Amino acid sequence: MKLPLLPFLEKKESREYFLALVLRNEKVNAVFFEESLGKVSVLGKHSEYFENSIEQVSLEELLGILDKAISTAEQSLPENVETVKTIFGVKGSWVEDNKIKKDYLLKLKRISDELGLVPIGFLVAFEAIVHLLQKEEGAPVTAILVETGEKYVSVAHIKAGKIIESKTSEIIESPAQTVDNLLKHFSSSEILPSRIIIFNGDEDESQEFINHRWSKSLPFLHLPQATTLPFEFDSGAVLFGAAQQMGFEVLEDGISEIPPDSLALGGAGKKEEIQKTEGKKELEDEAVTDKIKKIPDETSAEYFGFAEGKDILKEPLPKEKIPQDIGQKELKEKIEDLPAARPGIPEELPLPLNALMILDGLKSVSEKLLNILKKLSTEKLATGILRGGKGIIIPAVLIFLIFILAIVYLFTNKASVVLNIDGKTTDKTQNVTFSQKPTDPLKNIIQGEFVSVSEDGTISTQSTGKKEVGTNAKGTVTVFNNAPSSQTLSKETTITSSNGLDFTLDKSVTVSSASGDIFSGTTPGKTSVSATAKQIGQEYNLPSNTKFSILGSTTMAAKNDNPFSGGTKKEITVVSKDDIAKLLEDLPKNLEQKAKDDLSKKVSDDKVLLPVFISRTISKKDFDKDTGDEAKQVTLKGSVNFGGIAYKKSDSTSFANELLKTSISADLTVDPNNIKIKVKDIKENKNKEVNTNITIVGTLVPKIDEEKLSKQISGKSFKKAEEILERLPQVSGVDINLSFNIPFFPKRLPFSSKNVKITTKING
Repeated sequence: MKLPLLPFLEKKESREYFLALVLRNEKVNAVFFEESLGKVSVLGKHSEYFENSIEQVSLEELLGILDKAISTAEQSLPENVETVKTIFGVKGSWVEDNKIKKDYLLKLKRISDELGLVPIGFLVAFEAIVHLLQKEEGAPVTAILVETGEKYVSVAHIKAGKIIESKTSEIIESPAQTVDNLLKHFSSSEILPSRIIIFNGDEDESQEFINHRWSKSLPFLHLPQATTLPFEFDSGAVLFGAAQQMGFEVLEDGISEIPPDSLALGGAGKKEEIQKTEGKKELEDEAVTDKIKKIPDETSAEYFGFAEGKDILKEPLPKEKIPQDIGQKELKEKIEDLPAARPGIPEELPLPLNALMILDGLKSVSEKLLNILKKLSTEKLATGILRGGKGIIIPAVLIFLIFILAIVYLFTNKASVVLNIDGKTTDKTQNVTFSQKPTDPLKNIIQGEFVSVSEDGTISTQSTGKKEVGTNAKGTVTVFNNAPSSQTLSKETTITSSNGLDFTLDKSVTVSSASGDIFSGTTPGKTSVSATAKQIGQEYNLPSNTKFSILGSTTMAAKNDNPFSGGTKKEITVVSKDDIAKLLEDLPKNLEQKAKDDLSKKVSDDKVLLPVFISRTISKKDFDKDTGDEAKQVTLKGSVNFGGIAYKKSDSTSFANELLKTSISADLTVDPNNIKIKVKDIKENKNKEVNTNITIVGTLVPKIDEEKLSKQISGKSFKKAEEILERLPQVSGVDINLSFNIPFFPKRLPFSSKNVKITTKING
C-alpha cells in the first residue's frame, strides 16, 4: 500500500506550463512541456497534417488544424491546468531581418487571438536545427540542409553555422532531383558543401540522395554524401532552443536525456495521433523560471521574439570534447551516473541524433573491455573475485552494455519495408463529358475547370513560290498597204513575226493606199510605227528585216529595218498561299508547350490538366510580306488563345475505379499514381460542355493494410517477415532496412509496429 506524503514532508515547488507550436510546410506539431525547479519535461504532443501546404491552406482551415493538434496534445496535462504561453517554431521564409514578416505576423496574431494563446517568442526551425547540430558536433556546421515531405522540399545552404540562402519547391520527379534543380538557382556561393543533411526523410530517401547523379554544373568540391537526421528532429531542435532561450543551461548530454519522442514529435511520417510516452526525462539546470525573458503583450514584429536584440545562433557555444580513453575508475563513475531504467518502454520511441553517438560510444567501450578481458587470465580474474569481488565489475559492465544495446536495437530502431509489387495494367475506352457539374461516374461526367491563356509568338518560314519577271522587247516596224485605199490600224493591233511571236502597235497609224497601175506596177503605201512584244523574254529581241503579218488583213504587212531589243526574263522566289497557310498552322504548335506550362500554373496541385487543348484560336496575325511578294522568307507575328480543362485527381481515381470495376476483383484497386488518360475526338456542345472519347489506362495493385501488416511482422526476423509478405498477391520482392545495425545482433524488426514503415514500389 502506497502511503501519501505528509503535508510537512511535501516539497514546495512552482510549476509552469508552456506550448511549443512548430509550423512546417506540410504539418504542425504541438508539444506541451513543464518547467519546475529548473527542470523541463515533455508532457504530451500531437501532429496534424495539412491537405497540401501551410501556405495554401485557408485561415479557417489552419485554425481548425491547429486547434485539433493543441486539443489532442493537451489531454496529457494535469487537471485544471490551462497552458497559453506559446513558443512558435516558424519557417525561415516567414522571417526577415530577425523579425517575422508583417503578413505572417498578422496571421500568428490572429491564431493567438482565436485560440487564446499568449506568444512569448519564436524560433526559425532551420536555425534551431543548425544550432542543435552545432551543439552535437562541437563545431559550426557547413552543409546543404534538406527538409523533405510528401509534396514539398526545402533546401538551405549552411556555411559556418549560418543560413546563407534557402529555397522551397514542390517535388518534381523525386526529392533528390528537385534539390538538384533548386541548387542550380542558388547564387550564394561558388562552391557548394559536399555534405547533405536530410530531415523528415527516411532511409530510402537517404539512399536516393546517395545514388543520385548530380548535375555537372553544380559546384560541389567533392561527391556529395547524404545523411538522414531522426524523424522530426526539427521539433526537438526547436524545443532545445526554447529551453536554452528561457534561461536553462543544457548539459553535455542534455539532448540525449530528453525522451526520444520529446525530440521526434511524431511517428515515421504517419498522419495519426501520437501517444505520449509513459516516462519523462528532464533537462536539469541551475536557472529558475524568473530568468525567462518577459515580453510585452502586444505581438508586434519588434517584440515577437524571445529576447530583444538577441539571436541564439550568434551566441558562442562551448566546444565539447569526447574522451578518447576511459579508464576503469572513470568507467565505474560513468556507470554510476547512468539514469535509472524506466519502468516501461514506450511503443513509439524515435531515435534522436545523440542515440547514435551513444551507440558508437558504447561500441567503443565494449571493444576496449573485450580487449581487457582477453588480457586477463582466469587465475587473475578468480584472484580478483576472492580479494573483494572487484574483478567482477568488467563482465557486469559488459552485460549491462549489451542489455542497453539490445533495448535500443529492439525498441528504438526503425525499419523501412518496401514491397515490390508487379502491377497489372488494364484499360477501357468510354465517351465522357467534361462539365461544370459534379463528377458522376454512372453518367460518365467528370467535373472540369475550364481554363484559358493567350500566348504571343513569332514564326518564320522559307518562301516556296516561283515567279518569272523581266522586260518586253521594243522596236520599230514599217507597215505596207497594198490596198487601193488607205488603211488605219488602231493602237495595240497585234502583229505576228515570221517565227510566231506576237507584238502590239504602240499607237494607231494610217497607211496610204498603193499607187501605180497594172501596166507599170503598183507601189504600196507605207509608214513607220513603234511596237512592243506581248511577253517578256530574250526571244523577242528579233533581228532586222523580220517580216510580220497583221492580224485580220491580207493586203497589209510589216517589216523591221532595225533589230528589236530590251527583252529580258528571270525566275524569282515569292511568298505563296501555301507559305501563309503553313505559318497559320505552325504558330499554335510552336506555342503549345508554353501554353501548357502557363495553364498548369493556373491549376491547383490537387488537379490535373487534360493533356490536349479543347480550343486553339489565332486572335491576332501580322505578316511582314503579302502573297506574291519577292522574299526569301515570310514572318508571322500573332497571338493564340488556348483553352484547356483541369480535373481533380480524386475524381479521376474514382472514375477509373468505377470504369474499370469489371476488371477489378475485390482485393484489387487502381493505383492513384499510375492512371493515364488518353483523349481524342474533342467536341464542344451547345451547353458549353466538352464531349470526348477517353481511354483510361490504370495499374491494378492489391489492397494492402499497412498498419495491420506492420503489427503482423513487428518483432519478427527478416526471414520470417519476408515469408509473410511474399505470400501477398503480386508481391515479387521485399526490401527491409533498419535505421542502424549492430554487428552480431540478429536481423530482426522492431517490436513496436509504429516503428515499422511499409511502403510499396509499383513495377510496370
